[in-house]
Amino acid sequence: VHARPRAIARLSRTTGASHRFGAARAVEDVSLTVAPGEIAALLGPSGCGKSTVLRLAAGLETVQRGRVAIAGERVADAARSAPPEARSIGLMFQDFALFPHLTVAGNVAFGLARLPAPERRRAVARALERVGLADRAKAWPHTLSGGEQQRVALARALAPAPRAMLLDEPFSGLDTMLRATLREETARILREAGTPTLIVTHDPEEAMLIADRVALMRAGRIVQDGAPDALYRAPANAFCVTFLGAAQRFDGVARGGRVATPLGAVAAPGLADGAPAQALVRPEGVRLGAPEDPAQGAPATVRAVRRLGASALVVLALDDGTEVRARAPRFALPAPGARTRLSIAPEMAFAFPAGDR
Repeated sequence: VHARPRAIARLSRTTGASHRFGAARAVEDVSLTVAPGEIAALLGPSGCGKSTVLRLAAGLETVQRGRVAIAGERVADAARSAPPEARSIGLMFQDFALFPHLTVAGNVAFGLARLPAPERRRAVARALERVGLADRAKAWPHTLSGGEQQRVALARALAPAPRAMLLDEPFSGLDTMLRATLREETARILREAGTPTLIVTHDPEEAMLIADRVALMRAGRIVQDGAPDALYRAPANAFCVTFLGAAQRFDGVARGGRVATPLGAVAAPGLADGAPAQALVRPEGVRLGAPEDPAQGAPATVRAVRRLGASALVVLALDDGTEVRARAPRFALPAPGARTRLSIAPEMAFAFPAGDR
């Protein structure tokens, strides 16, 4: 992680970080920038190396190649490594790790031992006020809900005014509704604090909702890095498409910059004529109903309709038996057994070389 100091805010950057466990490559040449007040998400499947990147930044693993710098200060490279406590970072993990023998205020004050008592009390009060727990200062951890424990852990991490925040799957142990609420609150608090934040998650929805920028990892490398909407609308390869959501795959051949599918042609820029190709179509990219050109579109029969809150998943069968899934608004749903025609929304369909997985 490399960072340069700026007037008040700080810019954080990872540069060429690499790490192996024996012969196994965990991280290879990872570089990442986190701007002041920005939340960047490291997203990827289990074992892709995202937590190792966070542990290198935190000082919990030794850098073998590359460097780690925070606010312009190099804290680790292949020759030296400052311990975690010397890096001025805030850490949060899935296990909030609150001390059961300390009150909420005592937990938040734990990292402030070097401050004079009056200043320490003010810092604790500010941190608890920031997370909305000022009235719980004297409570014990076991009396708190899961959400309150998470906020105490956040307050403890932010109280020393760290130069960077590192979060490793901090919401995965919470139930669905509480997780949604707390990640929004946490994102707001972190942005207000102006602290560069790196969050590790395996959940695409979480990364897309909480982060200003997403770095998608696979096999130790970042395969795409950008704004969440950019990754969704302009994926770099087939893996990026399928990891961020479901997609229907059609095999074909590139002809004239397009790949033919039963639902229509998909643009295939950069693919040579005659090259084996694959087209990936997101469920929300499958249009139901007659297209503007009646000669286009594929006839299909509705097999099932599965309601998913504000939208629904419609399972259809083409006349040759191929199953296709479409996502449609709840107010415009066909009935099972109905006949319709399917076409493609171009912005939700992508083509790549056949071997790209």
